[in-house]
Amino acid sequence: MSAPVDSNSLNKLLDRQLSRIFHGTVPEDPKVQKLIELVNRTYNDYESDIKHLELVLDQSSNELFKSNKELQRLARSKAEEANAISKRLSEILHNVTDAIIQLDLDGKILFLNKAWEEITGFGIEESLGVHFGNVFLGENCKKLFNPIIQGKRDDMMKTFEFSKADGKKIWVNLKVHGQRTSDGILMGFIGILRDETDRYRIQKENEQLALIVQKTKNIIILSDEKGQIQWVNESFERLTGYSLQEVKGKRPGQILQGPDTDKDTVQFIREKIRNKEPVSANLLNYNKSGKSYWIELNIEPVFDNEGNHIGYIAIQNDITEKKKALDRINQLVYFLDESSEAVQVCSEDGYLEFVNKEVTKRLQRSKEELIGLHISQIEKVFEPPGAWEKHMEEVKKEGRMIANGYHKRADGSVFPVEASVSYVKSGNIGYMLAFIRDISERIEAEKRIIEYTQNLEKVNKELDQFAYIVSHDLKAPLRAISNLATWIEEDLDDYMTPEVHKQFDLLKNRVKRMENLINGILQYSRVGRSKNQLEKVHLQNLVQELCDSIKADDTCTFIIKNDPIELYTERIALEQVLQNFISNAIKYNDKEEKIIEIGWSENSENSHLTLFVKDNGPGISPEYHEKIFMIFQTLQSRDEIESTGVGLAIVKKIADEKKCKVWVESEVGKGTTFYITWPIEEKSN
Repeated sequence: MSAPVDSNSLNKLLDRQLSRIFHGTVPEDPKVQKLIELVNRTYNDYESDIKHLELVLDQSSNELFKSNKELQRLARSKAEEANAISKRLSEILHNVTDAIIQLDLDGKILFLNKAWEEITGFGIEESLGVHFGNVFLGENCKKLFNPIIQGKRDDMMKTFEFSKADGKKIWVNLKVHGQRTSDGILMGFIGILRDETDRYRIQKENEQLALIVQKTKNIIILSDEKGQIQWVNESFERLTGYSLQEVKGKRPGQILQGPDTDKDTVQFIREKIRNKEPVSANLLNYNKSGKSYWIELNIEPVFDNEGNHIGYIAIQNDITEKKKALDRINQLVYFLDESSEAVQVCSEDGYLEFVNKEVTKRLQRSKEELIGLHISQIEKVFEPPGAWEKHMEEVKKEGRMIANGYHKRADGSVFPVEASVSYVKSGNIGYMLAFIRDISERIEAEKRIIEYTQNLEKVNKELDQFAYIVSHDLKAPLRAISNLATWIEEDLDDYMTPEVHKQFDLLKNRVKRMENLINGILQYSRVGRSKNQLEKVHLQNLVQELCDSIKADDTCTFIIKNDPIELYTERIALEQVLQNFISNAIKYNDKEEKIIEIGWSENSENSHLTLFVKDNGPGISPEYHEKIFMIFQTLQSRDEIESTGVGLAIVKKIADEKKCKVWVESEVGKGTTFYITWPIEEKSN
């Protein structure tokens, strides 16, 4: 016999059904019990299956939601990517410098980019739909398009003269490409139009340059890779007396050098030429009649587009007069050779003519190495093309000036210099004379000052943060003490004697004094370190506003003297000064009728005001006139008159920061007058 089914183990739904059927009592018949057990198991299995199915459906729903969301994201991403590509292609087409032209099969314009307007002067809107050949191309149309239409060519290109919208003639290059279907059927054309005017201009300039080279006063020699003369200009023939026919095929040294030509310089030049390196030097030459002359020589090796050496170009300048003048200069500046300050002389075109021993010492090169070098080889600021010429013009204009730069030593290192440069003339020849100081130590000192300033700013910021944190931490327990004192008074009010009340009032007043003292210290510490914006301040209005805000009761009378004046200053700093003066005049005044007089006057130079605040109070003994401007100093007990002793110290610190003067004039029993000078118009630091 089966044990009766425990009602606690029955499914809730089955239990309710059995209660209805059997009215609360289930028969103990084994068959009934067995049936109930089977039905109960079925109910439980059903509920378990339902929960499992709900879980599966929930997970499937989440996965389906995630998949749908990812598909949406991918769709948006692809759409954004397609839009970006389309936008980028459009930007590229509209920003290329060549005009892009699309034509249909009949030759009508379908598309133009922005470069079309820049090159032709015709607007895009007015050009669309126009027949390109009839309007813009003219007789060149058939030559370009017929071979493409007939299938003989896919591309055609032609350079021709083009009339812009304003009638101006330009040279353009047009390349046309036929657009065909996959079956080879022509469906339109794409053209690229380029402005070739500059190329034609350069060609013309080259022709003019060739003429200039022929006619220039500089001597120009072209030689082959063996150093044999192939061409000379007219200046060579005038200076040397030799014609091109007489020197062609010969080396310059064979015909121009003589007995006093410096052999070391010649050897130096030959080594440079042998190594296919540029070379610059000064050399003594001889003309056809045997007369000597000095030249400034610059030789450059010439290479073709493939890098093959094909010859040399030599440019010579007659510097005979320069050389004579330099000899005279060397005599005059001989004593400078022993100077501890570097001295150098340059020609107008930037080549070193003279250096003293200090220059060689600093640059770690001998005089022989330096003389004849271009200034750009020892001075970094003259390396860019045209830098020396610009500097030379400035010095010529000014006559004398101070310039900064960086000299280059032989080992490649650089050091900062400051040069006093002058333009001097000897005869008709000009020179640049420079006295040069090594300012490395000064630069390092400036860097240390900047670093110190930055560290000081960092420390100030840290002090501000520290002061804020300390003040916050100090104020919190003070507020707690004040609140606790108030609560104790309220809770024990019925049990407290007048003396206890007095002590509690004293406690709260001292807590308030401590909080005011903390605020005063913070305010004092920030004076001078936090700069406020300069602004226009109407002094009369500012004083009136302060009087209205500070006035305690009807016993105070304010008298404002002098005419209105406008200052350009830090309003907050001026407010602090006047507020402290006026507050003290009221706080320490022992008269029933308090009279406060405020005024100002301009000094003789009209750059500062002298402001004053005068009261009819008890006055201050002379021995305390300096003491009252010291922090935490008060003349009366703080229990008599509440004071932090910081206010006048703040005034003194503001005055010191602005390089102003602050003082007091007073006698006991005759009132007190505080004075401060103040700038009428401050300048930003």
